[in-house]
Order: sequence, then C-alpha cells, then structure tokens
Amino acid sequence: MKPIRIDLIGVGAEFMKALKDDPDLVHEISPQQFEEFICDRLYAMGLEPQRVGNANSKDGGVDVVFWPRELGAFPFLGAAQIKHHRNPQTKQGPSAVRDFAGVLAGHPFSAGILVTNTSFTPDADWFAREHAKLVRLRGFRDIRRWMFDIFDNATEWREIPTTIQLCPGVSITLKQ
Repeated sequence: MKPIRIDLIGVGAEFMKALKDDPDLVHEISPQQFEEFICDRLYAMGLEPQRVGNANSKDGGVDVVFWPRELGAFPFLGAAQIKHHRNPQTKQGPSAVRDFAGVLAGHPFSAGILVTNTSFTPDADWFAREHAKLVRLRGFRDIRRWMFDIFDNATEWREIPTTIQLCPGVSITLKQ
C-alpha cells in the first residue's frame, strides 16, 4: 500500500496575484481576509504582526500589534485598526480616528495605523493631522502601492513635516 501524501499549498501568492490583477477585489474579500492581507503587507515591510483576535470580535480597538522583526537601536510597538468596507464609496469618518487615538493613548504604543480599503473623510484626515499625532491613516491608494511591495514611496512620509519649530526663533529643516 502506497502511503498517503498531503501537500499544503499556500494561497497567499495566488491571492496577491489576483489582487494585483484587480485591486478592487479588496472590497469583495471578507474582513478577516483583509486583516490577513494587512498582516502580510506589514510582514513584507519588515514588521512582525500579531493579530489580536478574529475580525469583528472583541479586541479593545486594536486588530493587529506589530514591531520590527530585526533588532535595532530604536525598537517600537505599533498597533493597527483595520476597517473593511464592501462598498468602495464608503468613507471612514473621524469617529474611528478619535476612538483609535484614545486606544493608543491608553497603551504603550508608539505608533498606530488606521487602515481602510476605501478612503477617509476630510474631517478624519484633519483630526488625525491636528489631534492624533501617533495615528497614520492609510487607505485604498496606499493599499494599492502595498500590493506591489512599494513601501518606500515619498507618500508614506506625508505626515512628517519639512520644518519643525522647537521654540520661538529655533526651527530646523528636515531632510526628506
């Protein structure tokens, strides 16, 4: 009798190929699959992602915790809140940004990303820029870049100012 052989085939590469061929598929997948996709992209960025729980389950406002995979001089702990929408026209509003900023403030996180497969309202962008300094918003345009492993685009640095005023009369220009 010949032994039974079972081969496990990863679907990640096939899934990524399908998304690259049709990025709008990101609206048709489940919230769980979207969280797994974001974890895959965080891993590709050199981070170690850990899901907090299943999509749509109690998670304290954090879907994924992440940190650098490589030891470095400045370690950090990050958190991600992931919002999936079936309708590409749905925009994520400021309440999600406010809630996530509150979660970050109550825990030892030094960075946070709020990711959606759609986009953010102008009020959400404004609140993140003006009041939620640790929160970075990433929407469908960012996700499309991430599908193609483009993580070092200047767009990723959009929240970093070109000049900082440290005190009256003392400003520094940052190299970007």
